[in-house]
Amino acid sequence: MKGGVMQRSIDLGAASVVVRSPLREFNAQLDLLYRDHSQAGDSGFADVRVALLPGPPWRVWGPQVRLWSEASCPFDPYPLDSALPLFEWGTNWLLAQRLNAHVLLHAGVVAREDRALILPAAPGSGKSTLTCALHLAGWRFLSDEFGVLDTESGLLHPLLKPAALKNRSIDIIGGQPGAVLGPVFAGTRKGDVAHFAPDRASVAARRRPVTPALVVFPRYREGAALRCEPVRRAEAAMRLGLNSFNYRKLGPVGFDAILRLARTAPAWEIEYGALADALPCIEQLFGKAS
Repeated sequence: MKGGVMQRSIDLGAASVVVRSPLREFNAQLDLLYRDHSQAGDSGFADVRVALLPGPPWRVWGPQVRLWSEASCPFDPYPLDSALPLFEWGTNWLLAQRLNAHVLLHAGVVAREDRALILPAAPGSGKSTLTCALHLAGWRFLSDEFGVLDTESGLLHPLLKPAALKNRSIDIIGGQPGAVLGPVFAGTRKGDVAHFAPDRASVAARRRPVTPALVVFPRYREGAALRCEPVRRAEAAMRLGLNSFNYRKLGPVGFDAILRLARTAPAWEIEYGALADALPCIEQLFGKAS
């Protein structure tokens, strides 16, 4: 389980992470999921620095792992074999606290020809599953979690992290051709979890921002018939602000950026019970937005 401490720098595009850990299995999982955008050692500046370290060896109820950042341990420990979910969840949380040069939307983002589809949604709406399905259908992957909106240019920057799939979504996405998933972690605090790696072309384009073209507010509901309705600009702006990590913190700068996005990109709401219905609908909406 343990070996020599390995340190690596991960270039996510809009941010960078440095992680060190002696846990062999965890380091092997990072090799798989970050195979195209990490390197051994410390590249210098990093937005987030973390260490995944084993807990005290004398625990009665099983070994644990802790995530350390800047000499503090901000999260509860996880079972030792769940270091990867702790790393992914923990670094997402830390990035959401620190990347305040941009508006951070809670949204999936994919693109075609450098034109972006933004999928803002609350947890449990099927956002990550839909983002991965669109990526496997040929869209460029930017993020399943963060829409990194530049407050000056209005462009969206990639933040290339693996997508966390939960429960049934693991089989739905994992069974599709071309899908690369890490191991399944059963019975975590969020259910069964596996992580989906974006393709090499998306990783290679992580420094290339995209222009917002369409906003779709998705909602998955089991057994639901497809429903697709336009969203007025004022309502879209309000919902974009609600689906943001730092909109209020940025004050007028955040307000202006959200308002410009709502004016620039038409917005729709879709409810669906099957990806086979949602994907053609989104393709049609995106074509009209062109």
